Formats: sequence, structure tokens, C-alpha cells
Amino acid sequence: MNRRARNRAICACVVLVCGFTGFSIRLLYLQVTQYDHYAALARSKRCDRVVLVSRRGLILDRTGEVLVTNGPTKRLVIDGTRLTNPERLADLLVKHLRLDRTEVFQRITKTSYSKQTKKTGPQPYIVVQRNVRVGVAEAIQAELSPAGLDSAELKKQEIRGVSFEDSACRISANGSVLSHPVGYVNSNNTGVDGIERVMEADLRGTDGYRLIERTRKNEEMVRYRGMEVAPRNGNNVCLTIDMGLQMIVEQELAATIKKYDPEGATVIMMDPKTGHILALANRPDYNPNKQEGVDEKARLNLAIQAEYEPGSTFKIVSVAGVLNEGIFSPDSRIGCENGFWAWCKLRDHHAYAELSVNDVLVHSSNIGVAKLAARLGDDRFYEYMHRFGFGDQTGIALPGEIKGTVKPPYLWTSISMTRMPMGHEVTVTPIQMAAAFSVIANGGMLMTPLVVQSVTDEHGKVVKSYAPNAVRRVISTKTAEQVRDALIEVASKKGTAKDAQVSGFVVAGKTGTAQKLVGGRYSNEKSVCSFVGFMPAEDPAFVLLVLIDDPKAPREKSVGGLVAGPVFSRISERAAAYLGLQPTEPVPAETIIAKGGKTGGNVRRR
Repeated sequence: MNRRARNRAICACVVLVCGFTGFSIRLLYLQVTQYDHYAALARSKRCDRVVLVSRRGLILDRTGEVLVTNGPTKRLVIDGTRLTNPERLADLLVKHLRLDRTEVFQRITKTSYSKQTKKTGPQPYIVVQRNVRVGVAEAIQAELSPAGLDSAELKKQEIRGVSFEDSACRISANGSVLSHPVGYVNSNNTGVDGIERVMEADLRGTDGYRLIERTRKNEEMVRYRGMEVAPRNGNNVCLTIDMGLQMIVEQELAATIKKYDPEGATVIMMDPKTGHILALANRPDYNPNKQEGVDEKARLNLAIQAEYEPGSTFKIVSVAGVLNEGIFSPDSRIGCENGFWAWCKLRDHHAYAELSVNDVLVHSSNIGVAKLAARLGDDRFYEYMHRFGFGDQTGIALPGEIKGTVKPPYLWTSISMTRMPMGHEVTVTPIQMAAAFSVIANGGMLMTPLVVQSVTDEHGKVVKSYAPNAVRRVISTKTAEQVRDALIEVASKKGTAKDAQVSGFVVAGKTGTAQKLVGGRYSNEKSVCSFVGFMPAEDPAFVLLVLIDDPKAPREKSVGGLVAGPVFSRISERAAAYLGLQPTEPVPAETIIAKGGKTGGNVRRR
């Protein structure tokens, strides 16, 4: 071989060696140094991380009846890296979901910076719409790949990169019933109000996921299914509410609203021994299943978020205070100025020269109760208001509770001690008043109102339970019995709440009628009418508060005894039958005849 040929051969070998060396170095770089990057890029093209949606826990009443459950829906998701025909997809979503086209197009074509590719591009996971009804999802899926087209036309019309994930929406089984204590969730299935919000950590589960691979037609290759983490469902929350009692309250409240057309109303039924809330209803209310167009006023839980001047129901504080301190006995006589106390311009509805402490409550004497409070003195009267829970949150497990207003003595005027004992110049919430009357009903203990009884897992095992909580002793058992005896007379023919009586049972309670402040002055036309009582008086099964705000009735009939008292009577009578309470008093013959020979005591407890 001549020299020239040999040089050519050597050059060719060197070129080949250098070329293969370069390719080898490049191959090593791609296979070793850049392996993770390109493997991730490959997976992103053909692999998906499918979310396995957890089930939000149920909300149950104390008997196990389901109050809030879950309904199947779909979550519309788009993979922007595989999306085709975004214009047609936007038209499709506008047609089926009634979305704004400009907004939905911007959403499905949104871009972001990727750390993997180190480039800005389409997002691989875009949630377009949550809680899509199953039927609507099926209709959209049918139009993603139109049938009857040839391959060329199908390629033009087919929309890829769209998928539907299993999801669920919350369903309130009874519509607007219990809307305030139960609350509602937002589009992310996160609790916004009520128990849904307070118990979010227990109700909300943890989503799982599954790694899958797809074909070019976006179909899963099941045999290549990867790692899977199962979802953990949320726990169930059992309330203290009894739906049997709740429906009684709802029906009677609805009839009252129809009759009086008030500005608002609240009814609370509470077990005085445990603090369990057995029923709670407000008007106005709303339907948690339909969130669009709900007036924010309707969302207000009046039982804990509305304050009002309580009127005469507040008189239990002064009477209980003087009896507990031993300043007076129930039979002690108090001068009542013949109906008008000139120095402070305080009037009674009826003129009394004097009354016993017991009768001050029975006849609801403003003058008498003011003199009782004066004997307690500023500091002790202020202390007893707080002992009964006024001016403080009750601690009920519902969001947004307010304290009401109880001013300290240094802010009182010269006549405050004559107005506050009769329920003016103070504001309370309905739940505070129900808890205060429970003090009298249970022998002197202030109990925390409880609305959650327990939390259980999906198999029914109790995860946590909530025991009754006694906040403090407010008055002695003897004092509670003395005040109870006076409240029994209030609901007798002698007192101001004759219409609150329940056949076959002894009722204890107090009426309240407070003029509303309008423009800084007390109105002669608008009032808040209430009755708070308990029965059977000597061993109460429940405390029941009925509050009607501004009933549309003649002025002389817009009083607690005539407006709220009868509602208390009807609810209590039906509740006694439902609970199977045995009558403690003879039932009048005319009552038995009117009921077809049956009394409430013959109905067994649920």
C-alpha cells in the first residue's frame, strides 16, 4: 500500500474513532447524566397521576339518622400538554356548563413555568369545573370524539386531553332544616359554616392517587398500572340534635311565621342536665343544597349571632341573686310603689302596693325587680349576670358566636340599676338565655351547650366523644328550686303565661316582651316577644326557648305570653308525646276527648 493510501486509511479511522467516541459520550450523557430529566419528560407524555377522591364524612343526628350525605359528581380536568381543539372545547363547555366563554378559554389554555422542562408551556393539570352532574359529564364525553366520522375528519374534530375524575357534592337530606347548625361547604368541598366548618378536620378525608399509563387514544393501559395509594375517608360526626324533635319545632315555627310574619324567629330546645341541643331553628333560613342567590342575612345563625334586649326573662338574675345571697326569702315583701316609681320613672303593667319576692317574678314587676337588684348592689348584680353566662360566649361548637353586651358598673348611668334588672340596657343571645334557664332547671349549674355528641369512623367505631361540661355552680340547689317554684306560678292561671301551659304537665317559665330600639329610641310598635321554660318542672326533660322578633300583631297582643307562650305549649305537648313523658298532673276530660281519648303520655319514646 502506498503512502497516500495509508494516510487516507489512518484519517478515516481517526474520524470514525472520534465520531463513535463523540456518539458514545453523548449517549452516556443522555443515558446517565440526563436520565431523570428525559424519563420524567417521557412519563409526563404517557403517564397520569389519577386522584382517588376520598368520601367526606356524614353528619348524623343522635339517633343515627343521616342529615348530610354525599352525592356522586364528576370533576372536569384538562391536561394542557395534550389538549387539542381548545376552541371547540370552549364552545362545548359553554353549551353544557353555561360558563363564560372568554373565561373558560383562558383557563384551559393557561400556561406556567415547568421546573422539569425548564420552559413555559401548557399546564398538565387544570381543574375546569367541580361537581359536574354525572349526566352532564357523560354528554360532554360523548361529544369529545364524535361518532360517524372518517379518520381525517375525526382527527380534526376530536378533543384530547380532557378527563373526568370521580368526585362528590354535599347533600342536605332535609333541605333548609338545620341549615344554620349544620352549615355548608364551598366548591372545594371545604366547610364554610356550621358543623361543616368547625368539624372540618374530622369530616374531611385524605385523597389517594394511582399512577397510570395511557395510549395515544388516551385510554388507560391497565397492565402498566403503577403505584396506588388508597384514599382515607372522613369521619362521621354525630350531633346531639334529634330529628324527631327538630321536625316538631320546624312545623310549629313555620305555622307561627305564617301567622305573625315576624322579622325573625328562633327556637332552641336544650337538655338542661347535659347541655345537649336537641333542636335549633331560625327564620330566615336557607337551603344548603342551593348556594346561588342566598341572602347573607339568611345565613346568620340568630341563635348565637343575634343579640337582643331580653326583657322580663332577664328577671331571674335579680331574683336568684337575692335569694342565693340570703338577702330575702321567697315570702319577703317588696314595696312596688303602686305601679309607678317616680324618681326613676319606672312603671309596672299593673299597680301593686307590695309583692313578695316570689310574686315579683310571677307578676313580672319592673319596680319590684329593680329594688331587688338594688339590694344586691352594683358589683354583686354585675357578678350574677356573668355567673349566669351573660356577657360571655357559651362555648357552643358553632362559628361566629357573639358575647352580647353587659356593661361594667363604671359605665352605668344613674338609672341603669333600675333598667338592667328588667332586661333593658343589656343584650343577650338566645343560646345564652336557654343556658341561663337551664341553670334553674338543673339545680344551679351552668352547662356548656353541646351540639356534637361524638365522632365515629366509617365503620361506626367511636373516635372521640364529648362529655357534658359543667362550667360552674351559679346558685345553690335550694335557690334554684325557689326560683323554679316562682316560674311554675308564672305559667299558672295566676301568672303572665297562662297560654304556655301543657295539659298533664307542670310547666315552669317566664315571658319576655322588650321594645325594640329604633333610631336610638324605644319603639311603641316593634317588640321582641319570648317565652323560656322547661317541663316537667320538677324533673325537666328539656328547656325550650321561643323568640319572635317583631310579630305583626295588634300592640296589646304583641307580648311574650300571647305570642311565644302558645308556641311553647304546642311544641312541648308534641315533644312530650314523642319522648314518651308520662303526665304528672290529671289531664282534663275535655282535652282527652279532643284528642280522641289519647294523651301525649301514651306515645313511646323514639
